[in-house]
Amino acid sequence: MSYTFWILLLCGAGTFGLRWLPLWQARRRGHSARASRKVQRWLAGVGPAAIAALFVVSTWGLLVSDVRWGRVAVISVALLAICLARLVRKGIAMPTLAGALTYGLLAHFKPW
Repeated sequence: MSYTFWILLLCGAGTFGLRWLPLWQARRRGHSARASRKVQRWLAGVGPAAIAALFVVSTWGLLVSDVRWGRVAVISVALLAICLARLVRKGIAMPTLAGALTYGLLAHFKPW
């Protein structure tokens, strides 16, 4: 198996662990309300941090190796879709899905 496969596997396992372990811990018996609030506050910060990390990883290779205006335009339109969806829906799921869908559709047609 290739080196890239192992990197992707470890990143996926780490992302899964960040999502699953706090929820599993919160469901255990005897978990106090105070600790539950701490976990909720921590999870509220993990979501945006994970999205920002995924954004940087996704765009770094597109912009560093060979900057093309088509790539910059696709990323900018996807960011605009995220902002517009955030104005409509205050959560984090719908803006994320809107940005991913916009980027995916534009990248499929490869304007660059």
